[in-house]
Amino acid sequence: MCVVVDQDLCGTSGQCVLTLPSTFRQRKSDGVAEVCGATVPQALHTAVRLAARQCPVAAIRVIESAAGGGECASAGSAPSPAEAEPHAARDERNRGGHDGTV
Repeated sequence: MCVVVDQDLCGTSGQCVLTLPSTFRQRKSDGVAEVCGATVPQALHTAVRLAARQCPVAAIRVIESAAGGGECASAGSAPSPAEAEPHAARDERNRGGHDGTV
């Protein structure tokens, strides 16, 4: 699975970041959402689907199979397992979204 954000469509609400801060971030310059890595770890698949459904402008596209998918490869590199694991654990505990930071 990989995920792509249509940055032209993004409404900068940050709902995806609140739902899954280890997978999405907002650019500081304009608030547009970005994906932190091209490939999503298995442990986060359900949460990524939820973030896509919650996007108020449907700017998030989930691509279930990366087979032959050049689009996912161009989105950036996936975080290393060492980087992804602590985030996966935090996101699993915090299914409601917000990590408490302001």
